Amino acid sequence: MLSLKQSISELRELLAGNVGVIAISWFLFSLTGGLVNPFFAKYAKDLGATDLDIAYMRSIGMLALALSLIPGGLLTDYIGRAKTIIIGTACVTISQFLYAIAPDWRTLFYTYVFDQASHFYQPALTAIVMDSIPKGREFKGFLALNMIISIPGVFMPFIGGVLYEELGVFGIRCGFIFQGFIALIVLILRIKSLRETYKVHDKELSSLILELAGYRPVLAKALKIYVYTSILQQVVIGVSATYGAIYAIDVLGVSKPLWGVVSSVSTAGSLISSILLLRTRSSMWGMALASSLGIAMSQLLLALPYYVKNTVLEVLIVSSLMSSVSSNILSSSISATLTHILPVEVRGRAVSIQRILDNIGASLASYIAGLLYIIVGPGVALIVSSLVGFVSTLYLYVLVKGK
Repeated sequence: MLSLKQSISELRELLAGNVGVIAISWFLFSLTGGLVNPFFAKYAKDLGATDLDIAYMRSIGMLALALSLIPGGLLTDYIGRAKTIIIGTACVTISQFLYAIAPDWRTLFYTYVFDQASHFYQPALTAIVMDSIPKGREFKGFLALNMIISIPGVFMPFIGGVLYEELGVFGIRCGFIFQGFIALIVLILRIKSLRETYKVHDKELSSLILELAGYRPVLAKALKIYVYTSILQQVVIGVSATYGAIYAIDVLGVSKPLWGVVSSVSTAGSLISSILLLRTRSSMWGMALASSLGIAMSQLLLALPYYVKNTVLEVLIVSSLMSSVSSNILSSSISATLTHILPVEVRGRAVSIQRILDNIGASLASYIAGLLYIIVGPGVALIVSSLVGFVSTLYLYVLVKGK
């Protein structure tokens, strides 16, 4: 295990340059996101949406994001990473203020679709981080990023819950206004500080699509991973991602501040696990398999309070903690693996393919989650999610063995 001094020194190296700029901007977004994100589904419901409307909203939003990633990936490898990020950040900034003034759930729905489509620059964000992280330390680099952006999540969801409890819908509107101003700060930071990592070539935009044919062996390896991230895992988390807040607050009777506490505790656990992992040299794939199993178990555990009412708060905390820690490790492992696999010149387009598939998967998973949640009830829906999680872990195991 590394000493504390060595760990701090390594952290500084990992978060230098562009990676540091992205870390600061994600930290700021996480600061305000903790106020509103845990309660977004509840906000939609308070504006008049039904349970099925919420599933439909998330499904269409994910589909809009998936479609926007097609030009987003091309732009990343055409005009460069930094320009694409700045254009997208400007659009996201506008959407935050629109959330704050939405008079009903339909307006919120249109804003959500616009906001999701505005994230077309996700491939550029991932690519600029991949390009900038020191070689050989990709896993720890992504882990350090996740650690930094987790910090606000330790305390902001509780504040958001109190704000919502005391001020109702107006409290969440204030949260979105705050997020809009933070987005403006992030936009200025990215304009002034991001440095381009990819030399733009004099190519026709159409040739960027045809060029991918020459990278078939690389893309074939990546696609095996995409099956896991884009299909299997999206189904596993579909119910909890779509209905987590509604299930806790409306079904289990947890107050909004307490739901904020649950979110805060899970984030704190993720943060602590990142700090510990930065100081070790554990097997990345071994941790990925354990994390995949942890996500599956967390969904099963989340179903327990539906049947055993006297265990609500304790089980919610343990389940959310298990899911948050596992997702953090799994995400870092997948990102590090793709950094090794994908050449610099196709990272924008290849990451775009992953994000497109992820969001199409999330869109379908959300719709399926809505049907499950309404037809068979929250408890059975979460049990089904868990069973799919065990199958996805088996697939990942086969993938690791064959790599």
